[in-house]
Amino acid sequence: MRRSRVATAAAVAVAAALVLSGCGRAEDTGTSGAGGGPAAEGKASGEIQVWTAGGHADNLKKLAATWLKENPKASLTVTDVPWDQVITKLQTATAAGKGPDIIMTGADQTATAIGMGAFDPLPDGVYKDSDFYPAAVDSVTGDKKKLYAMPWYVETRFLFYRKDIANQLGLSAPTTWDEMQKMSAAFKARQGGTYGISLPRPTEQPAQVIVPFDAQAGGEMTDGKEWTIDTEEFVSALDYYAGFFQRGEAPIEASTDATFENGGTPMFISGPWMLGIYKDEIDKGTAPAGFTMDSVGYAVAPTGPGGNNNQYIGGGNLGVFSAAKNKEAAWSLVSWMGQVDQQEKWYDLQGELPANKGAAEYAPIQDNPVTSTLMDQMKDTVATPNYPTWSQVSDLISKYSEMVARGKMSAEDAAKEIQAKATSIGFGW
Repeated sequence: MRRSRVATAAAVAVAAALVLSGCGRAEDTGTSGAGGGPAAEGKASGEIQVWTAGGHADNLKKLAATWLKENPKASLTVTDVPWDQVITKLQTATAAGKGPDIIMTGADQTATAIGMGAFDPLPDGVYKDSDFYPAAVDSVTGDKKKLYAMPWYVETRFLFYRKDIANQLGLSAPTTWDEMQKMSAAFKARQGGTYGISLPRPTEQPAQVIVPFDAQAGGEMTDGKEWTIDTEEFVSALDYYAGFFQRGEAPIEASTDATFENGGTPMFISGPWMLGIYKDEIDKGTAPAGFTMDSVGYAVAPTGPGGNNNQYIGGGNLGVFSAAKNKEAAWSLVSWMGQVDQQEKWYDLQGELPANKGAAEYAPIQDNPVTSTLMDQMKDTVATPNYPTWSQVSDLISKYSEMVARGKMSAEDAAKEIQAKATSIGFGW
């Protein structure tokens, strides 16, 4: 998934924006066996046109300056596209057979791009998939386990809670589902309490948390052959999610003055960009009295009944357009950007976490408590179901989760309805 902003907290500039993929990764060859691999080192030439998304263009040009010196016959043109226009522009370019050489997509957009034929299969020699986080590799995997892009950066989410309020109540960061529910209840029940937690409401793509809950319960959204939603694990996840609303611990309506900053919703699941938001509010003097960065606690996600604390992995991927004019040079640049040195430099420039596991021990990452927490969570992540029809299935989860949250349908019946409709929709390949 994409993220909306780069976080800057205290002395930290960090960026990092849930769900099991049923399509397995390619074998550990790092390729799909396609021809037309990257140009030889230092031999790339011609103009490379790149579409980035969400404000990545300027820093990409800075990063690529070294590669251009090593490949003096090559040039680079980078255009940034708003996240919400990526798929539309891709559809237009694919239909016309005209577009850039390299295209950046969010982890949750890549399957749609693959499904419309926008990306070439990965050729030999670009990267070794075992060097990258498995869930990130899942996000670039298409039908028949073929790889179609390279994970560029990754991000995940974790638990935020009001540490100061928790301390007053004698509570510490929850480590299990049960502890998170008890903290939510304690937050709501305290003197002056309003709610205990904020979760994506039924109209705000609750799959962002329900699908990780399914993973934490030990479930999978697919088995690689069909959707697997009508399961005990998914029912458990949906019940857990809906329970917070049914008990009045989470606001189900949009109109509320309760916020994390004023203590109305003292817990939520999100990414570290939220720290930047809070720091901005504090620096500008718009934060509620008494709210400081010391009020903010964060920890990896609590463990579910399945024995894991898997969280959603998002990020950005780089693919080569199927109608690109300069594919060899494009793959050469993509391959270079996936190397450990460049992944570390990208963190320095953009604050985004490396997709290449070899850069995980980079000192600026490990020495920072925020990013070290992120890297701990990165060890336990799952990817968005990488199928072109995922957005339709996600919409079904939104529709039926609302019925469960409002007590109009049982989680068991909702799971059966979602399963039937998802089966009818299929995967979309």
